[in-house]
Amino acid sequence: MESLCNNILYQLQHLDPDDPIHACGKPALRILLTRPQDLIRLAHDKLHAYPFKEVPSCWRRLYTDASISKAVFVIKAKVQANAARTSTAEDEDWQGDVVRTLDMALIMTGAPLRGDIIEELMSALQYSASSEQERPSKRSRLEEDLVEGTDTASKLPLPDLRYPVPRACLSMTAFQAHLATPTPTPLIITDALTHWPALNERPWNSPSYLLQKTFGGRRLVPVELGRSYTDEGWGQAIITFKEFMERYLLNTDRNKNATVGYLAQHDLFSQVPSLRNDISIPDYCYTCPPPPAVTPLAGKDIPELEEPLINAWFGPGGTISPLHTDPYHNILCQVVGRKYVRLYSPVESDKLYPRGVEEGGVDMGNTSKVDIAAVENGDNVDVEGEFPLFAQANYIEGILNEGECLYIPVGWWHYIRSLTVSFSVSFWWN
Repeated sequence: MESLCNNILYQLQHLDPDDPIHACGKPALRILLTRPQDLIRLAHDKLHAYPFKEVPSCWRRLYTDASISKAVFVIKAKVQANAARTSTAEDEDWQGDVVRTLDMALIMTGAPLRGDIIEELMSALQYSASSEQERPSKRSRLEEDLVEGTDTASKLPLPDLRYPVPRACLSMTAFQAHLATPTPTPLIITDALTHWPALNERPWNSPSYLLQKTFGGRRLVPVELGRSYTDEGWGQAIITFKEFMERYLLNTDRNKNATVGYLAQHDLFSQVPSLRNDISIPDYCYTCPPPPAVTPLAGKDIPELEEPLINAWFGPGGTISPLHTDPYHNILCQVVGRKYVRLYSPVESDKLYPRGVEEGGVDMGNTSKVDIAAVENGDNVDVEGEFPLFAQANYIEGILNEGECLYIPVGWWHYIRSLTVSFSVSFWWN
């Protein structure tokens, strides 16, 4: 471990001449190894001084390297204390502190140019700790199936389907033929994920397995707090994976009106590459989809993707994604549990009342004003009065079960609700 740390410190000191970090200035770089916490604070302030997409690369790099420097010196101090046998009980959570520092760099900046270093450090830490990891609390709960082991409040009844999404078991050739039709429509594709380890020998429906892959649950994840991102009071928090699972998934005492926690649209697999090894990109993502036709995104500059964008969606029953549309074709893969989905063609857009640009200049034109979840729950919502055309909009709907994929063509509106504890993976491609 000490040899790895020394090698990393050498890399931090010998920077490529073209590295964007040089734009932070020589005074900052001179104290990278001596005052990393001060640089983390400085870079943190800079990250929040600009709109996210406009943050200069140098500050992302400085935050990353300062975080690595801080983590490495904590590890070296612990290694030396162990060698001298001077460790105390106060040092017990040092691994959690190191993981927190490195994960914040990944979440806040994406760790440009340093992703491999952070993964190497995390792997070495977890390997060295494997023989002494604490046994997780609520052991019996952690050994249960995530869906079967949760309380009945997290399992919602299956809705009756009036206009079901077509279901088929498709080869890649047959799927490409479907895309070649004048207006490709959504499909639920069955038996497409049977080879994924996440559904078999490395099961994601096992809480203990997921905690093991996240360093005993120490890894940090961003969690959405609240029913929907369109609600007032909705927010986000960064917490440990273990806290997320115990508070929002395994807590049988959770009041049905309690705040919902949802790990939504997060690039978990870049952060924890070992989980990425449990899945594979569906072959369907390497077909040639048609360009978007009449959609709310028409005329917008959507970048071409070299590889699919992969995101995780993990939460208890009842989590929702409000009615919205995305800029890419999507293969949504259901790994754990089941979801209800409702989809509307782009030609129905005017009947769905897109939000448009809202306060602060945020473009919410891809999200509908109609709260389908509130309508489903029988809440006091005057849909006919506020959105008179909505009842005329045609839709299709379906239940997405474990091991199945949902193809969502670009521009199609979709509302999604988890019927049980659910773990899904989305693959955006164009």
